[in-house]
Amino acid sequence: MATGPTSFHLWQLSHIDTARIYSALDVGCGAGNLTHALRALMPSSALITALDVQRTSAVATYKRLAVDVIVANMESLPVASTQYELVTAGHVLPSATNIRIAITEMHRVLAEGGLLMASADSKTSGLRLLEWHAEACRRAGHTMQASRALGPSLRDQFTLESGHVELARTFSNVTVHTRDTELHFPSAESLLDLYEQGLHLRGALPTTDREKISTLALELKPHMLDIATSHANHDGGIRIPRRSGCLVAEK
Repeated sequence: MATGPTSFHLWQLSHIDTARIYSALDVGCGAGNLTHALRALMPSSALITALDVQRTSAVATYKRLAVDVIVANMESLPVASTQYELVTAGHVLPSATNIRIAITEMHRVLAEGGLLMASADSKTSGLRLLEWHAEACRRAGHTMQASRALGPSLRDQFTLESGHVELARTFSNVTVHTRDTELHFPSAESLLDLYEQGLHLRGALPTTDREKISTLALELKPHMLDIATSHANHDGGIRIPRRSGCLVAEK
């Protein structure tokens, strides 16, 4: 669901002098929230292009913000070289099929002196929640799922820790900005609602069988509820540390 720019979008763009930028490409625009923040902060005459691999996302962003949109993947940007002063990539580089090609493409479309702003999570962000999930898997007898859940994931290929190294292969100057917040759940039950939306599948073998997915949720939820309840504060609330941020790289 589309919303306005969040505090995180505005925070990360505060590291860039957006008032002096007149062209930007938002790669992986999704619902268009970061694109919306760009529109709010850049000059009214600025050229903003939103790109997403999903046509539905690109069309929705166009209808919402009336910016130019492109349907394409980040490894092959169908735009001219040196066209933009700013490229933004909001938490999309971890999903790249080939991260080095994607970064090279973003570098190519930037003008000399242009900036890439790439959002990322810390490798340890939300780790406590993942550890609880692994424990729930073990209690339910799914030991292999527990091991896989704590293993490498797509997110690990571009984090606040590894992103600097990846960007420095192509860009001259890279700075990392971190932001520490918390995921706050008013109760263990509210955390369980998030858990059932997909985290319970972390480490499970891929399947489209809805019955198997539902069965796994039923097996894991009671254990996750017990674990979360045991870590709740005196008021019943639960807080999970989260570190996210952005990397700003200059061409």
